Amino acid sequence: MVQPAILWTGVVTSAFAVVFVRLSDFKSRLGAAALLLPVLAFPLMRSPIAYFITLSAIHMGALLYGLWTFHWADRFLSVGTYRSLAILSLLLCFGIIGDPLLAVTGAGAILLYVLLARDVSWRRRALLVTATFLAVNLARFILHLNTATGGFETEPLETKFASWDQISSNLFTTFRSVLLVYGAEPSGQIVGTVIPECLRLSLVVLALAGAYRVARTGWMSGGRDNPFCSMLVISALLDFTALAVSNRIALDGSPVAVARYLFPLWLDLACIAALVWPRRRMAVCISAAVLAATLITDYRDMPPCSTGILSTEDNQLLKRLEKHFPANGIGTWWSSGNLEVASLGKLHVYPAVTQGDGTIVPFVHIRKRMNWHSFDGKAFFVVIPHPEETFSEAGALKTFGTPAARVSEGRYTILLYNVDHLPARGS
Repeated sequence: MVQPAILWTGVVTSAFAVVFVRLSDFKSRLGAAALLLPVLAFPLMRSPIAYFITLSAIHMGALLYGLWTFHWADRFLSVGTYRSLAILSLLLCFGIIGDPLLAVTGAGAILLYVLLARDVSWRRRALLVTATFLAVNLARFILHLNTATGGFETEPLETKFASWDQISSNLFTTFRSVLLVYGAEPSGQIVGTVIPECLRLSLVVLALAGAYRVARTGWMSGGRDNPFCSMLVISALLDFTALAVSNRIALDGSPVAVARYLFPLWLDLACIAALVWPRRRMAVCISAAVLAATLITDYRDMPPCSTGILSTEDNQLLKRLEKHFPANGIGTWWSSGNLEVASLGKLHVYPAVTQGDGTIVPFVHIRKRMNWHSFDGKAFFVVIPHPEETFSEAGALKTFGTPAARVSEGRYTILLYNVDHLPARGS
């Protein structure tokens, strides 16, 4: 959990740094800070967003490279130094090595900006394209060389288009994921408990209005007006489009799972809003109201003897697990780590996902490699949320058989397996 926290701190610090560099007076910087805090500040966020951050260190790191790549690309367009060009190329190369999504949201945004920037000199546009292509191909070469010499292998970027009948569903899921990363998704919850979520919808509106304003002025100026913000807008649009038209949503299933692919859009829109509206009193007041409501609600939901990363309902689950269940268990991809950390190490909860035959397997991407036979000779539990997330109760039963006990706690079902229960062979 330390690595994502460090990277997220770097992301938030970088967002403030690149915004403050572009705002000269104290009043504008104060307004920008008020606009950035409720969107990016951690841990002043709703619980689902905390899950994303603690489980997505790779995507966090790519945000740092992408943001500073656009900063140095803007610097090159304004001063034309080869130093700026070299820095942006290196940053883009390192970022793509870490996360291939940056090839779309970073390199793609720069190339599309160059294509649309009518009034930028041909020489600078050509140099920017050359540096971008060099960065992408150098990243690919380094990854190939690393694998060929016995190093690690990276998961390639999924490039398959979604089928036509999936597009409308993908668009809806992608839009819902945008609301999730903003903490602005109130659907299915009691009205009185989602005041911060409802207020956060205004942050989405501010960001989209700012993006429209940047796109309009950028187009009218032929690309000369604020290249940095123009690249942020293009990057956000590419990120949204790439997710909506790909089969990634069909592979991951849940809006919560695919929301991590929208981190670039989230950071881009946050910086755009901070740069466009820092002196607009209404925008700053709305943002301050959202921050205050989030602080009050999150403080109320954080019990005194907790790490603060679980909701009140999830803390009830944790208390029951600690009191009545064994120390080892299985949970979903994003709740397992949070339960383990919130228990201060008393529980060991391993993430699981459904595989093709309907059984569940360990999700080893974020944990030490293991298989279910690590539970041989041990009692363990399986926590299944409703609505289902990365696996279902049917998948758990198919994998482990009939449990010794089945209990309910809030929106969760807990299956208990005794010491003498052995997982199905081949799992």
